[in-house]
Amino acid sequence: MFTKEQIEKLNTQRERNRYEYLGLLSEYQIVSSKLVQKIIYTELSTQQLHLYKRVLHGLNAFTSEELEKMHWDKKRRIKKVWKRAQNVINSLKQMICNKRSNEVFKLFNNSKLAKSIMSVPVEEVDDRFINKMSFRTLGVKPEDLIVKFYAEGLLPKNYFELQ
Repeated sequence: MFTKEQIEKLNTQRERNRYEYLGLLSEYQIVSSKLVQKIIYTELSTQQLHLYKRVLHGLNAFTSEELEKMHWDKKRRIKKVWKRAQNVINSLKQMICNKRSNEVFKLFNNSKLAKSIMSVPVEEVDDRFINKMSFRTLGVKPEDLIVKFYAEGLLPKNYFELQ
């Protein structure tokens, strides 16, 4: 059995771990507190899936018949959101590549060149450069994109409550 001291130590560790910060603050603040389960792409409702595909694919998410019936202003708004989403995706891909390249440069920690490259913040991206690496290569899952789109305001605030 445990002694009183061991039990107290375990309780203090449990309390400390309970309040220990894990992850990105922006994700904790933006994702709804009512969201108990993890986001699983295959278990999204049809409306959630439609909104996600509309942001990710733009007008290509619609059939030609739907596009013919759609108002020109709605098409313009969908294009605008799609372009913003493409910029978000590009910057996300660049940040992932920056993080991975910094891991490689850590091997050369005595080199001045490596130190100068690693001194550049990972979040600094070049909007003129288009990263053409695939999501699979970078390890980006649809769930990651959903959280990123939600954080950027590309998906509605009630996205996780939609049925």
